Formats: sequence, structure tokens, C-alpha cells
Amino acid sequence: MGLEFLARVRRTSLWLSGLAALMVATYLAPLPGLAIAAGAAWSLANLEILERLIVTLTGTDRAALPSRARAFGWLFALALLFGGGALLLGVLPAGWLMIGFGAPFAVMVAKAVSGLLLATGLWARLTRSSWRAALLVIAVGGLAWLAVSALPRAGAARAAHATAVAAQASGEAAAAGSESQHEGQKELGFPTVVTLLEAAAPEAGWVRFVVRYESILFSALVALILGVIGFFASRNPQLIPGPLQNAVEGVVEFINDFLVGILGPRYGPRYVPFLGTLFLYIFAMNLFGLLPFMHSPTASLNVTFALAITVFVYVQYTGFKELGVIGYVDHMLGSPRDMTGWILAPLMLPIHLLGELAKPISLSCRLFGNIFGEDMLLVAFASLGISMLAFSHLPFGIPMHALFFPLALLSSGLQAMVFTVLSTIYFLLMLPHEDHEHDREAHPAH
Repeated sequence: MGLEFLARVRRTSLWLSGLAALMVATYLAPLPGLAIAAGAAWSLANLEILERLIVTLTGTDRAALPSRARAFGWLFALALLFGGGALLLGVLPAGWLMIGFGAPFAVMVAKAVSGLLLATGLWARLTRSSWRAALLVIAVGGLAWLAVSALPRAGAARAAHATAVAAQASGEAAAAGSESQHEGQKELGFPTVVTLLEAAAPEAGWVRFVVRYESILFSALVALILGVIGFFASRNPQLIPGPLQNAVEGVVEFINDFLVGILGPRYGPRYVPFLGTLFLYIFAMNLFGLLPFMHSPTASLNVTFALAITVFVYVQYTGFKELGVIGYVDHMLGSPRDMTGWILAPLMLPIHLLGELAKPISLSCRLFGNIFGEDMLLVAFASLGISMLAFSHLPFGIPMHALFFPLALLSSGLQAMVFTVLSTIYFLLMLPHEDHEHDREAHPAH
């Protein structure tokens, strides 16, 4: 067994502690869930460092200078880890930290006991009959049910206590003003990483900064993830691409063909990098809120309006660059070429100006409204699933919001596509129409 056994212990502990942290954060409070996750992470890191240190000290070249240097490096990492553990004990609840810390050791004991049990004749007799095996599974499930049934009751008691405290502090809440309103708005959604940080250190200045700029930080994180994926997909291109390179090339080819089909072969390749990046960025931000403890940045009007303003500025710049000042004004006047056109020009100018100014508003509000409404729909059905605990007596809520995940995936892709297509059409309307007609004549559709 040896190192392979430890690897299995780490994988099982990771899934077990992650599930426990999610359940506790959902049914009790975010802070204990964060403490369980932090304790498990600390314990797994400790086991990893100890394993590397023991392997280095017991290796065949342990007397060599590089092995001694690696051993001192692992000892230094272990010291840093213990310093981080002391910091966690001062910030997070110690009891919940110990539960997370003990998760890998509990997995080790459970694996050892199960290994001994599987080798006994009693286990062979129990599992020889399918009926006895089924009864055993039911008995274990019942014990697990009883073990975790305290979570909903504890969560209800905590909620009642929080309601009483909130009622006593109503005067302070009224004096809090805009800050209380901001916190109330955040409670509409699922708890996020920022929520956990705020619960862990509500008075820290950097936590207040993170809370204030939550949507911006999440959007920057999405951009970083897309950048890392693009870097690893293109850093070493192969003639026979690997899975990542193949997937990225397929997505890029689809977006390029789609946008060039709208803009034409002359202007299409010029604007595909911007519009393609816009689509992938919005699509990734829309999906980001479906991940546990994450938030969709496009559910914030600030983010969607920033995206729309970027498109608006680029479109106007394209108009000045491609048409010139006189051509841009002529475009805003409706391109009059006869007496009727010149008579209607004073009317067309304000209509075109209002239309250009309305484009970023319509783009931003449409994307924000759909993603925010999608998040609220998921929250509403998740709350309905939790409320079923009152009469179902289950130890966990029914994840009714999971039924809407396919709809959320479809809506996320559709809204990203709508935003990108409308932006592409805005570019198309601003570009010289004569060139597009020439492109269509030179490259007729098949």
C-alpha cells in the first residue's frame, strides 16, 4: 500500500471535507463551513509535506547535498504551515477547525477498519445474500441520517437566535443606513467566498475592500482563468493537437466563422479578436455563478454597463476611423442623397444620436436583468428545497434548484450570444456599406 494508500486517503478526505464544509455552510453558517475547509486543507498540506520529507530522508541518495537541501526546504515549509495554523486558530472557530483537521485521520481509520472487516468471514456471510446486504446498507444509511439530522435543527435554532438579535438591534440597523441596505441585497444570493471572508474578519480593511469591489474582483478572476487556459492551449502548438488545444481551436474556429459570416471577409477578421473575446468573457462570467461559493459578475449592473460602454466607444471610434468626420456626420444624418433625404436630415440626426446612446443602455440592462433573474430563480428554488425540511424530516434539503441548471446553462450561452451578435451588428451598421455590398458580390453565398 504505502504511498498509494496515502494518495487514496487524500482524495477521499478532499471530497469528504468539501461536502461537509458545503453542508455546514448551507445549513448552519458560512464561518463554520470555512473553518472545516481550512482545517482539512491544513491537514492535507501537513500530510503532503510529511510524506515528501520522509521520502527525502529515507531515499537512496539521502546523504547527497541536494537531498539535504530538499529536506531543509520541507522542514521550512512545515514551520510555515504551523505558523499558518496558529493564524487560523486565532481567526476561525477552533472546534470546527479540529473537525476539518481530523477528516484525513478519520478517513485513515475508516479505511483501516474496512480493510480488516472485508477480510473477515462475518462480512462474507453478510454480503453473500443480497437481502442481508440491502438491510446492511439501509442500517448504515439510517445511522448516517441520525448522525446528520442535528444540522437542520441547529440551523433553525441559529436562525431563530439571529432573528431575536436582529429584532433587538433594530435601532442600530436603522442608523446603519446604506451599509445595511447593501448587506441586505447580498443576502438575496447564495453565499460566496466574499461572504465567508466577511464573516471571518468583518472589521478588516482589506475585507471591506473585497466586499466593496466583489463583482470587479470576480470578473478579474474570470479573465485570469480564461488567460491561463489560452496560455496553456497556445504555448506549445502541435500539428496533432491535444485535448485542450483541440477544444480551444474548435471554439475559436466556430466564433471566427460565425462573426465573419456577419461582418464579411474584409472587416470580419479585424474585429473577431474583440468580439470573440467579448463572447467568451461574458459566457464565462455568466456560468461562474453556478460554481459553489462563486458569483456571476454579470449579475451586477456595473459590470454589464462597463462592457456596453466599451462596445459603444469602440463602435464610435470605428465610425470615425472608417468613415472620417464628414462621413460620420453624414451617417448620423441618414446619408441623404436626394431632396427628401435632406429634408428629413434634421429629424434623422436626433433619432440616430438617441439610438446610439440607447445601445449601451439596452445591452447592459438586458444582460443584467436576465442573469440576475436567473440567479434569483435558483435562490428561490433552493430556499424552497430547504423549507421542505419542516415537513419531510430529511437531514438535508432537496436541491430543487438543480432542476434549473440546464436552463441556466442555456440562458448563459444565449445571453452571451445576444450581446455579441448585437455588438457585431452595431459594428456592421457603422462600417461603410459600399464595401459590404462589394464583399457580398465578390463572395456570393453558396
